[in-house]
Amino acid sequence: MVAIELVILVLVLWMVKSFVSKRYGKQYRLPPGPPALPIIGNLPVFMTGKAPYRVMKNLADKYGSVFSLKIGSTPFVVLNDVDSIREALHHRSVDYAGRPCLYSVSLMSRNNCDIVFGDYTPGWRLHRRATAAALHKNIRGVGCEAMGIKITREAEYFTQLLMKKAGPVVDIENELNLAIINIISQLTFATRYTLDDPEYQALVDSNQKFSSLLKPGDPIDVFPALKIFPSKKLRLVQELIGSRDAILQKKYDEHLATFDPKSIRDITDTLIATMKESKDQNGNDVFCADHVVMAAWDMFLGGYEATYKTIKWAIAFLIHHPEVQAKIQSEMTAGFGDRMPTWEDRAKLPYLEATVLETLRQSSMSSMNGPRRTTCDTQVKGYDVAKDTTVFCDLWWVHHDPKNWKDPMSFRPEHFLTEDGKVTVPRSFLAFSLGSRACIGSQLALMQLILLLGGLLQRFNLRQAIGEPLPDLEPGSELVRTVGDYTMCLEVR
Repeated sequence: MVAIELVILVLVLWMVKSFVSKRYGKQYRLPPGPPALPIIGNLPVFMTGKAPYRVMKNLADKYGSVFSLKIGSTPFVVLNDVDSIREALHHRSVDYAGRPCLYSVSLMSRNNCDIVFGDYTPGWRLHRRATAAALHKNIRGVGCEAMGIKITREAEYFTQLLMKKAGPVVDIENELNLAIINIISQLTFATRYTLDDPEYQALVDSNQKFSSLLKPGDPIDVFPALKIFPSKKLRLVQELIGSRDAILQKKYDEHLATFDPKSIRDITDTLIATMKESKDQNGNDVFCADHVVMAAWDMFLGGYEATYKTIKWAIAFLIHHPEVQAKIQSEMTAGFGDRMPTWEDRAKLPYLEATVLETLRQSSMSSMNGPRRTTCDTQVKGYDVAKDTTVFCDLWWVHHDPKNWKDPMSFRPEHFLTEDGKVTVPRSFLAFSLGSRACIGSQLALMQLILLLGGLLQRFNLRQAIGEPLPDLEPGSELVRTVGDYTMCLEVR
């Protein structure tokens, strides 16, 4: 009997081995990667103190432009060149349209009810379409004042505030914050703030808290069971939720109480109208109050935070490169004199637009793109990628790869200009991502960057602060590349 059982066991093991070999061997080609440790996987690669995008570049040098990692029990794939990223995010867009579920993020986004962090579902697609439509209506001025007019007016307010403090050593952080928050607040809630408004300061504080949470590989997200233990990150999450909702939920409640479908004031009203009309085939709500409030949060996350940090980068680059400033100012003088630029002037401002695009490339603020999750078994560059794999894209390297850019480490607006001076966008420029999750606010972002930066340069020369060092262009080791604080000499033209 023992001999028979042993033979049966050997046959079963052989069958299992044959199946596994057939399924996962020759027919299933996984991306290569470093060996993983038990339980924690490759988590230590995120704990070296080095910037994650540089760590990923070093791993790509060893394992190739597509490689795999494991964090805890979660599989990761990293894409490190433009061809693999375009194949995944553009040509296989839906396959790579999901988001990984992170415990801390699900708390902040009301169980992933927002667009930025929400997973790819029918409800998410409706939410994205509705928000994109609302945003585009407000940008064009359908039933309201066009967004370009509001931004130009805000740029004028911004420069008027700076006129009062121009001098040899100036910090413009508060005024820049106010200008951008007012643009987003007008778009979202049809309101403006002043520097001494406590609600304005609360919005700034809320965004700063969120930025401090964007660190990969946090144990609470890798091992959600740790939520039962005290955690600094969870305390920060709760603080963020409280300060954010004290403003955004209040604004939503006020809009809902005064909502008039015949008088749409802003994006929030547009989304409330969608919420009231959206039902599934069983009559259930598919678009709820949480979706509306989280859409407002997305506006402030993307429309404010990214724009603020990008303009800080742009000013730092311009202080280092006064010759670029001079070209932009000459372009504006030739195009329309000394008035403030408008969105209609865009065609006359190719060098300014190229400078904005070069800032986005050189800074590569979103260095690893937002993490994606595969929605099905798929492929990239001949490798098999299983469903529910988290995918990172090293945009920093794509934006600095010598194969894609001439002299990539230098700040050169000419990267985005043809020989006859027209704006061109190379295929290796991915600042607004690609595919189903491409940034829906890219046009708004360009409007803000071009008009605020143009307005600033129309009124001032930006110089190195007297007695102070030039802005440091090497950011820290964080996932989001942020230029450090600096002062400048603000010289009235």
